[in-house]
Amino acid sequence: MQPSTIAQPSNNIGLCSKCRARVPSEFFFRDGQVWIRKACPTCGPNEALVSADAAVWQAKRDLWQYVPKDRTSCSLNCDQCHTNHKPNIVFVDVTNRCNMNCPICIATIRDMGFDFHPPLAYFEKIFETLGRMEPQPVVQLFGGEPTLRDDLLEIIALAKKHGLKPHVVTNGVKLADEEYCKKLCDARVPLRFAFDGRSADIYERLRQNRGAYEKKMKALANLKKFSRRKHAIIACAAWGINDQHIGDLVQFVHENRDLISDLGIIPLTENWKPGEFDAAKTTTMEDVEKMVQQAVPDVEFIPSGLAYAMRKPRSFFRKSPRSEVLLLAGVHPNCESMTLLVSDGTRYRGINYYLAKPLSQVAVDLAARSKAIEPRLDRLDPKKFFQRQRGRLLLLATFMPYLLRTIRWSRLADGKPVRGFFKFVFGQLFRRQVAEGLASGRRPRRLLRVGMLPFEEQHSVDAARMESCKAVFAYEDVEDGKVKTVPACLWYPYRNPILAKLSKKYGIAGKTARVEAAATA
Repeated sequence: MQPSTIAQPSNNIGLCSKCRARVPSEFFFRDGQVWIRKACPTCGPNEALVSADAAVWQAKRDLWQYVPKDRTSCSLNCDQCHTNHKPNIVFVDVTNRCNMNCPICIATIRDMGFDFHPPLAYFEKIFETLGRMEPQPVVQLFGGEPTLRDDLLEIIALAKKHGLKPHVVTNGVKLADEEYCKKLCDARVPLRFAFDGRSADIYERLRQNRGAYEKKMKALANLKKFSRRKHAIIACAAWGINDQHIGDLVQFVHENRDLISDLGIIPLTENWKPGEFDAAKTTTMEDVEKMVQQAVPDVEFIPSGLAYAMRKPRSFFRKSPRSEVLLLAGVHPNCESMTLLVSDGTRYRGINYYLAKPLSQVAVDLAARSKAIEPRLDRLDPKKFFQRQRGRLLLLATFMPYLLRTIRWSRLADGKPVRGFFKFVFGQLFRRQVAEGLASGRRPRRLLRVGMLPFEEQHSVDAARMESCKAVFAYEDVEDGKVKTVPACLWYPYRNPILAKLSKKYGIAGKTARVEAAATA
């Protein structure tokens, strides 16, 4: 079948698959897949797979009612860009040291060639700037492996001092140590725990580290013992490696739903050097969605950005109108996607089992109702008690009749629709903090968010998707001393030179820092 170009502006930009130059690019269909063709004047035309399912990829755009702009302002030159992305989530690299040696990883000393492990003075500057942002973003402490920082608890405390809510992205291996796990749990910091499935074979194939599985299982047991809050699981998925284990992974999350609040899955990203790892087949976002759909009944994925239509209503029930968990960006239909799973007490089922309409239609309907009442909500201040209550009553009057017609309440409570209605609605809206007989104080969640998370996929990224990205990496520009950001999926081309300069300026924590580092503290 000959390639068929998708109707789109001709001025989109991508990264050449060979030299990473910013070059004119376009999407096209081939054999039911979506590809991006890059016109590099140096390397010649080259292509990369974007999606294994063109129909699903296009359906997300249709659901979103997405119309590509005639002109994309983004040039993918992030080091020259001064756009304020008003990020929802900010990643901060705290080290490039790691206690694993995964062949698929590109963020360790082995691949970067230098040690990045700056002292607290560096983070003081970063957090001070992030703390002044309005609204404040969620901060993800990233690596390398953050738990290899002896001063990680001090970094967490420093972020909190500036009013931030730090999360830690960890492989979890060090949490197999009970004493260390308890100290981290006492900091009450949410974790993004990397866990690819419940089989040692997965870690042998994907991480070349079979022993990591037992350590991760021990770490999760320690978390269950010591933590007073819930955490998210972040899994990497790939055809031929753990696709057949996705159902068991979801069941594991269900068995530990008092500990695990959310599940994020990242397609295996092919950023490794030739010969270092062999992936028999490329895995895309739509592939991972299919893995979940094959493992769990009644699952449908929608673009996460549709949930952003509910930010205004959410502000009348929650302090923050934005999610603090998955939602990396949600500003483009082909970015992050999500679904909801509901526990029946034994397992998770897709939310479509509990709906009279598909999730995609419900999302569109709720977004339309939210938009219709926003002018009335704009006249109310959710920070003031009586105005907040008026807003809640307006929202209940707007959404409740629709929910009554759309949700199959009897399926939520063993054939008892009234009981199902009150238990589910009030439990979700007001998030009861009362533990149900749990000494830990954690309440098992009935609703699980599952997100498909694109991340660092340099081969298939395009400017139209990056233009309004709200997931970024923050760093200090050593040339002018200012804190700047780069969209998360474009951090890789810039990261090594930036971090190398920072390491030279600040030195290594625990060693004598350079004089200029002390001067900027």
